[in-house]
Amino acid sequence: MVATRSVPALPSSTESPTLLWALNTVPISSGIAPFDRIPFDGSFSQRLAETMIENQIQTIRVPNPFSEGRNRVYLIPSNPLTLIDTGTATERAFSALVDGLRDLGISIRDIGRIILTHKHIDHIGNAWRIQRESGAEILIHESEMHAVSDVDPDGQRYHELVRTRSADWNVSEDATAELDEFTGLKWNIESANPIGLRDGQLIDIGDGELEVIHTPGHTKGSICLRQGGLLFCGDHVLPDISPNIGGGDLRHQGLLTDYLVSLQHTAELSEEIKQVFPGHGDPFSHLQRRCLGLIAHHRQRLEQAVGILKREGTMSIYDMALALFGEMRGFHVILGCAEAHAHLDVLVDEGRARCDEGEYLLYRNC
Repeated sequence: MVATRSVPALPSSTESPTLLWALNTVPISSGIAPFDRIPFDGSFSQRLAETMIENQIQTIRVPNPFSEGRNRVYLIPSNPLTLIDTGTATERAFSALVDGLRDLGISIRDIGRIILTHKHIDHIGNAWRIQRESGAEILIHESEMHAVSDVDPDGQRYHELVRTRSADWNVSEDATAELDEFTGLKWNIESANPIGLRDGQLIDIGDGELEVIHTPGHTKGSICLRQGGLLFCGDHVLPDISPNIGGGDLRHQGLLTDYLVSLQHTAELSEEIKQVFPGHGDPFSHLQRRCLGLIAHHRQRLEQAVGILKREGTMSIYDMALALFGEMRGFHVILGCAEAHAHLDVLVDEGRARCDEGEYLLYRNC
């Protein structure tokens, strides 16, 4: 059952718009995510939950072919049993998830609900298989429902999008040719039936609630989930690495501005949060320090980009990526260019730079 609540917005600020944050308080209709849409007998799920340590969060680590390292999938001992994220759409990842659940005395068929923190393939990848076997509901931010309902298993649409962006970024012909090897990956995934979530929505988990917190940046529809003093944050805040901004949502611009706002918001929540459960890496408790460190990291990179433009003059996005990150190969060309693009967009938004036909340059007074 879905409860409705408006989450208070924080006071406004007169500082730079990239450092402001405000929580979107959209009234939630009780029909936005009808959790009783799929008939579900929760009695068996409840008995399983009662065999687990009360209120203990179970973690299953799932192999991931990308550089972030293994995914963490979280099992909430609720009624119905709830998974947060599902790992990559590969047989290896799915087998690891099945084995991890079996070690807890749980079958895929016992899962009644899946909540996805964002649309990336290493988080949504096995949701369709679980829904097919158990009838579990799949919940994801409403802006990213298409990533579940209209999948791209052969990577063709993604390949075409990367080709378009590479031209926009002025990527060299040699680097563009290398991308074909990395953008044509095939995934073991089929379309499924998701339900949309909104910021501030509450998800009933029996003896408590998960609050949906929209944290755009890593993707436009990235969410965190708060349960009391616990925060499940997907890839929004990671303990050891800075999440890439731009490369995971190539259809959208302004993601770094969104991300800085989201980090400010999350930092303000830190006094209430005792433990953070990320999508990669170990759980941690220093949420505010980590958020402020990520903000400082990106502000420093913005100043680095300004210094490069002062020295070099007019630059394409690809030129800026090379100046920031050095030689890039394969998929890192996408990540590096997208990150450079995100930072250049902030400089434009702040009135410090302009873009003329794909070339960026500083205003004279900067």
